[in-house]
Formats: sequence, C-alpha cells, structure tokens
Amino acid sequence: MPISLEPLPLMLGLAHVALGVVVLIAAKFAKDFLSPYSMDQELTAKDNPAFGLAVAGYYAGIVIVFLGASRAEGLPADAGSDAVLRALGVDLAWSLAGIAALALAHWLLERLLIPGVRTSTEIIERRNLAAGVVECGLYVSTALAFAGALSQTGGTVITSAVFLVLALIVLLIFGRAYQMLAGFSVGQQVQQGNFAAGIPLGLMLVALSLLLMKATSGDFVDWPTNLSYFAFDAAAGFVLLMAMRWVVDLALLPNARISEEIVRDRNVNVGLVEGVLAIAVAAIVLFRF
Repeated sequence: MPISLEPLPLMLGLAHVALGVVVLIAAKFAKDFLSPYSMDQELTAKDNPAFGLAVAGYYAGIVIVFLGASRAEGLPADAGSDAVLRALGVDLAWSLAGIAALALAHWLLERLLIPGVRTSTEIIERRNLAAGVVECGLYVSTALAFAGALSQTGGTVITSAVFLVLALIVLLIFGRAYQMLAGFSVGQQVQQGNFAAGIPLGLMLVALSLLLMKATSGDFVDWPTNLSYFAFDAAAGFVLLMAMRWVVDLALLPNARISEEIVRDRNVNVGLVEGVLAIAVAAIVLFRF
C-alpha cells in the first residue's frame, strides 16, 4: 500500500506514532506503580524469563488497547488542526482508560482463572515459565476483549462497558471449562512449572478472545438482538474450538494423545500445535463469518 503524502493522513500517522509511544510509557509507569516489584530489576538484574513473557504480553495488550481505542483515523480530509487535536485527546483518554481496564481485568482473572494458583506469585517467586505464558495470554486476551467492545458501531460508552464485562465473564467461564475438558489438571501442571501445559492455556485464551471480538462486533441494533448474537457466537465458537482440539488429537497426532504428551513428556511441541491451531481456527471464524 503506498504511503499517503496528503497533509492530514501524514500528520495523523506521525501523531499516532508519537501518541503510541506516550501510551506505552504511561503503561510502564502504571505497571511499576501497581506492582509490588520492580519491572527493571526482574527484566535485567534478575534476568527472570517468566517475567519477560508476562511483560511481553502486557505490552502487546497495551498496543491492542491503543489500536482499539484509536478513532482519529476516521477524520474527514478537510478536518482542521483543532479537530485533530481533539480526536487525539479522545484517543489518549480511551487508551488510558484501557490501561486501567486491562489492569483491573487482569487482577480479577488472575485470581479466578486457575483455582489456587496466582500466576504473578509463581512468576516472581519461582520464575515459573508456565505461569508466565498463561499471564501473557491473559494480558493479550483481555486487551482483545477491550478492543472488541469498542468496535461496535452505533454503540455508546455504556454498551462498550457492558460488552467488555460480558466478554471478560465469558472468557473466565470458557477458560475454566477448557481446564475441565483438557484431560488433566491444568492448574496443577502450571504450578509444577510444566511449560507445555501453560502454552495451550495461554494461547487458548487468545483464541477465545478472538471469538469474543466477533461476538461483540458489528452494528448495535438493540439489547435483545445484540445480546442474542453475542451468546450464540460465543457458545458456538467455544464448541468449535473444543471440537478442533479433538480433531487435532485424533487426526493430526494419531500416535499420541495431547494430555499424555503434555503431562507425561512435557512436550512443548504438542502444546504449541494445539494453541496455534486454536488461534488459527478462531481467526478464520473472525474474518470469514
């Protein structure tokens, strides 16, 4: 795609790059302020790889939030500088709200997703890579839920907030349901530092959030219509993902079982294949239906 040299698109592009950097810096300060540990120490002085995974997911989530909150690209070509500045101010406000929402949603999900396991404690105290990849998936999935809630055309702040809360509740329910259907104790394996068990859970959360983006997208018609579409898309998507897992187990890995490979052999390859295929199926559903 050729780069536009028109004044407004070029100015907006440069301004959004600068604004994105500001948002990332603000997110870094927010993380430092809200965390009982130092990001710099964990990343450099302590060389904690599990923390690096979690922070990578955090920054990826911040970028997703920023892109989902950005609205200034839709300005008309004849918009003046005042309109541009106002639009960028609104984008910044939504992005900062997104940072707060991401922190709150993560705080709740981290305590409720895996019974008896606090991923942040596992990461800091035990350098647990399995917990690190789950937390990475939590950040990305909650950010996608936020971006999806903002994507509805014709909606309001209230509709966005309601569908964000609904998406997070469904993400939690489906995340717990996946653990029940996995064929092994996911929480126990994550607590034991089984990286192969953490990978599919983290990636499955991302896949689920992609399906929830589809469930919250489109035009807002009215509450009964949109809520019914949301419920159908979310439920059908989860059933499809679990069916895909059965197909992978039966057809793509005919000489092994996913649960055995993950628990007995701690086979990272199998965990990656399961998680990536889940995201692939979710992406196909998101962009083709």
